[in-house]
Amino acid sequence: MFGLTLNETLTLVIAAYAAAVSTFVLGWDAYKWLNEGPKVQITAQTGMKMVGGGHIDPRTYVSVTAVNYGDRATTITNMGFLYYKTWFKAYLRRNRADQAFIITTPSQAQVLPYRFEAGAQWIGMADQTEDVDQMIREGYLFVLLYCSTAGKGIRVRLNRKEHSTVAEANAE
Repeated sequence: MFGLTLNETLTLVIAAYAAAVSTFVLGWDAYKWLNEGPKVQITAQTGMKMVGGGHIDPRTYVSVTAVNYGDRATTITNMGFLYYKTWFKAYLRRNRADQAFIITTPSQAQVLPYRFEAGAQWIGMADQTEDVDQMIREGYLFVLLYCSTAGKGIRVRLNRKEHSTVAEANAE
């Protein structure tokens, strides 16, 4: 083939095969490196009530659920709210919130700082007041969860369309 001897042809085929395998292995290692570590996803719901335990709690809560679907543990250090009056500030100037709030004790059972193992779930709550309802209606309110590995934190917006007000939750 192309004036090559049998030995040269076999050497060329083996070298091409080795180059293809090593390229695949390099790509696989890069994929694993980019996808390792903790990966925390959060969801938030408004209009939540606490039931059970023989005690009726008249308050309404914002419930935050976090799941670590990565392969390593992280530590949840803090939870809070960020409020932005405009879309521009909420999505393009994220570090300039109009108001910021810290929730001092979002969970009695899983106290912060909380070691968040891979595959685990964490649930926190914050009081939902008329002020929170107003911020959801008039602007952009985000729940923010700070983890030791997540830099600026992980945030999720409390959406108007899915929002249950305090009055709606108390009416049910």
